[in-house]
Amino acid sequence: METTPRWIEAQETEVSFWNGVVQWDHTVLEILAANSAKAALLSRALSVTPVTALEVGVGPFGLGIIGFLPQIPKRFGLDPLPPVPMTSADQEHAQLLRFMSERRAAISYVVACGEHIPFRSESMDLVICCNVIDHAFAPETILGEIHRVLKPDGVFFFDVHTFSALGLVKWHLWTKHIHKDESLVISHPYRMFERDVRQKLHSCGFREKTLYGHTLVSSVAGHARASTFLATKRSS
Repeated sequence: METTPRWIEAQETEVSFWNGVVQWDHTVLEILAANSAKAALLSRALSVTPVTALEVGVGPFGLGIIGFLPQIPKRFGLDPLPPVPMTSADQEHAQLLRFMSERRAAISYVVACGEHIPFRSESMDLVICCNVIDHAFAPETILGEIHRVLKPDGVFFFDVHTFSALGLVKWHLWTKHIHKDESLVISHPYRMFERDVRQKLHSCGFREKTLYGHTLVSSVAGHARASTFLATKRSS
């Protein structure tokens, strides 16, 4: 587990990142488009429309993937960072921010850490957690908390960037030292291997199905990629 000062440093870097990102239309649009695409993938994979849904690590835009799932009646977004203000003096930029503000108005935003989710046990039909646990203080604790708040047979949509075996060697021997003062390293306390992620999901009580991931070859020497899973909480 990373030390608390290391995690605090990562969160401070995240604040600077998001406050900068919100100023640039093209970057904001790229993020919104990526979240919309993931929402479409999730919608196709769901057999039943959930009533209650939570996105852990929704991001300070307050939209995340859940912002593009208006068919779900009760939506919650959780993040350790406060929401980014949606105001701008530039008229064209202000139009984009108003669009985002209107979309996130239907989502209840909660400032909290995924390691301590402030919702009662078995209260959610769906939990989303994408591109989060490699930024977090205690990834296994977050997965355990997600399992706790999900109803039996509830759905968990999850992704995280995973690396090949050679990629992890490069990271630990080269990248984390050469780029130690850059956001690439500071904001990512962990680097993960897909097989280990699957094992974590299984040990936390999930039945996992890989939607996208590594091939045998790419797991040895390929580029990093977002491994995507659709999991369900195993009934007792």
